[in-house]
Amino acid sequence: MDLPGLAGSAGAHADGDLSRLAETVFDACREIGLTGFVAAGLSLGGAISMRIALDHPDEVQAVVGIMPWNAGGTSAGDPVIEGFYAAYGDIETITAGIAGISHDPTKTTDLLRTMPTVTEKMWRGWLGGGVYTSMADELPRLRVPVFYLLGGQDFVVNQEKQIADVRQIPGGRLVLLADAGHLACYEEPELLAQEMRFFLDTHVADAAGSPIRTTEA
Repeated sequence: MDLPGLAGSAGAHADGDLSRLAETVFDACREIGLTGFVAAGLSLGGAISMRIALDHPDEVQAVVGIMPWNAGGTSAGDPVIEGFYAAYGDIETITAGIAGISHDPTKTTDLLRTMPTVTEKMWRGWLGGGVYTSMADELPRLRVPVFYLLGGQDFVVNQEKQIADVRQIPGGRLVLLADAGHLACYEEPELLAQEMRFFLDTHVADAAGSPIRTTEA
């Protein structure tokens, strides 16, 4: 699913506000008839998936955060965030930035294609404000299985803060992929799929008693 303000959803309203992004994604799920689904997302998509689960606990079976943006929010002055914020519209800098956080830039062509499609309002709104949003105080009330996939070589998201998220969540689970970076879903998709499937088969299918449907943000 293209997030609001990105690629095929560039025409959708998006100002970087986490709650509004989550509600737009949830509305899209309802429009296509999804109920009782698993929300999975990479980076920002992971934070959106968490927000959906908090706001609609009766509709979400589980959350999978793939190198997710930590629910406690980013600390002010983060150099990676500030660098990307300043790079809007500069394709050369964006390309170099993606290459800098990737173990294998040859596998990130899809990201290189879609990043320049982000609208300026979404880009500025998320990197200049939304990224600092904290949901930390809300995590203890989550009552669905939550699984974080973390990269041992992820230098974009603060790993200590990601671990702090999981510690706040009742029954929260995480797997640390020692050699994976922030873009592991592009670089090692088979490994991530294997870990996700094990989690879903072990902790979601038995509890739900119905086919698993996954919404990826």
